[in-house]
Amino acid sequence: MKLDQSLSAYLDLLRFTAASAVLLGHMEQDGLYMRWLPLSWFSHEAVMIFFVMSGFIIYSSTVRSARTWADYAAARLSRVYSVALPAVAFSVGLGLLVGLGGEFDTQRLSNYRDFSAWDVASSLLFLNEVDGNKAEVVLNDPYWSLCYEVWYYVLFGLFLFLRGWRRGLCLVLGVIVAGPAVLALFPVWVLGALLAAHADGEGRLQPVWAWLAYLGSLALIVGVNVSGLDHAIRIYLHDHIPGFWRLGASQRLVTDYLIGLAVVLHILSFSGLNPGFRRFFGQLAPLAKYLAGFSFTLYLFHRPMTQLAGYAFPNSELSIAHSLAWMSAILLACLLISYGTERQLGAWRAFFVSGLRKLPVFSGRP
Repeated sequence: MKLDQSLSAYLDLLRFTAASAVLLGHMEQDGLYMRWLPLSWFSHEAVMIFFVMSGFIIYSSTVRSARTWADYAAARLSRVYSVALPAVAFSVGLGLLVGLGGEFDTQRLSNYRDFSAWDVASSLLFLNEVDGNKAEVVLNDPYWSLCYEVWYYVLFGLFLFLRGWRRGLCLVLGVIVAGPAVLALFPVWVLGALLAAHADGEGRLQPVWAWLAYLGSLALIVGVNVSGLDHAIRIYLHDHIPGFWRLGASQRLVTDYLIGLAVVLHILSFSGLNPGFRRFFGQLAPLAKYLAGFSFTLYLFHRPMTQLAGYAFPNSELSIAHSLAWMSAILLACLLISYGTERQLGAWRAFFVSGLRKLPVFSGRP
């Protein structure tokens, strides 16, 4: 597999499609009627796509670029906080307006909770999914997966940049703090990193096998979803393993591993597909990059919007025009917001580089 322009464009489109699937799934949950569009059925599977791609991107940008620990810290802090900090502020601000306004029946909002300073602090430290911690971002439950990812960044960084007993000790401490729920899906992230480790290989599948792998991986993901296998296994394990519920969002780990493998196979097969098919995506590279450039913002900002829109303007008539209008409005809003978040990554990075320079242990230039 070779990471050329066509594959890069395909991965960008895959990232935007996954973010859109999460948006559509939450629109359906919040009363805006999106089940007529099959992509809305795959919001959970989309998160597994994010995990695989996160491992792929972090490995590629760190190991293969010979970055230092300071490079790594600056890159990860700026990337995460450029969207997470504004998203938490946005969610908390809307939550306060909802709670103080008196015009909302907060019981009808699935992810509303009264303001808590600990919720804010925990969210900004990405501790929400640590075992025993009940903190959440008000109106913004998709934030859970970012808390998972940040701990994957931490564990990967400790493994990569430390040596000897320090590596072992810090990894043990990191594992203890992260807890079982976060660790349960770490293998999905690692799959992406392993894929990146072989991204420059010249070998590729023959077209027939590549198409079988490409379509077969999609069939596996669809099959897991429509069969209900994921829920059946989760319920069985929940009923037969004491404390299984403590895994929280990771309770579908068995089928999540299957989906992770399917995503890896899907990406791996792309380089063996017909040249004309691959060139088509290469021609879409500028558009794909632009759309992917606000996928993180879309993921972390959409849920407060869908909840309040569904509350105030429910699609009770199941109108496709109604749902398309709200989908377009939320996409546009998130696109505009991205010009102050992830599209300002350089400014965020400069801020964190400046802070890292003040650390006594800092050495080298990030």
